[in-house]
Amino acid sequence: MKRCVIIGASGFGKEIAWIIRRAQAESGALDLVGFCDDAPEKQSGSFAGCELLGCLERVAELAAGYVFICGIGDNRVRQRVTARALGCGWRPVSVIDPTAVVAPDAVIGEGTFVGIGSVVSAGSILGPGVIVNHQACVGHDVRLGDFAQVCPGAKISGGCQIGEGALLGTNATVIPLRKVGAWSTLGAGSTAFQDIPDGATIVRLKG
Repeated sequence: MKRCVIIGASGFGKEIAWIIRRAQAESGALDLVGFCDDAPEKQSGSFAGCELLGCLERVAELAAGYVFICGIGDNRVRQRVTARALGCGWRPVSVIDPTAVVAPDAVIGEGTFVGIGSVVSAGSILGPGVIVNHQACVGHDVRLGDFAQVCPGAKISGGCQIGEGALLGTNATVIPLRKVGAWSTLGAGSTAFQDIPDGATIVRLKG
């Protein structure tokens, strides 16, 4: 059984701890040790039923060989903190809820999270550090770039390419064969009928 640390004692980290426990009841693959966090008020005590272990580098000095998943929702911060953990010699691990449906030929990058009731369809490739949150759908032959995030209920149709660090908001939709550029944002409830350039923000406004 791999001893696992969640980096980031916050709301998303709490969700990951919950999913690890759900998965552990079925497979027992991960032993959740606790949380690492840089915030001074999160250096000791407990959070979400787990021990607060301190900052990443201090814990890594005492515990070589741990695996980790980064429970930070901000895509750029998750990328930076993951690099720190890799520099400490820790290995990323993916966490997939037992109710998620993942095609046998889908490729799931290290350190990726796939939430409750989500679908990752045939031929899809997810880069490392990706978030596919609860009830999201990744269609066939989709390419999800490193550290991209698909929020709850979002749907990506077949053949789409989602760039590095892109964010698809809650219930956002991408129609087939479209490209969403690196570090761009498709806001909650919005639909991408056309390609979205790198760094762009597309938001559906309601009166």
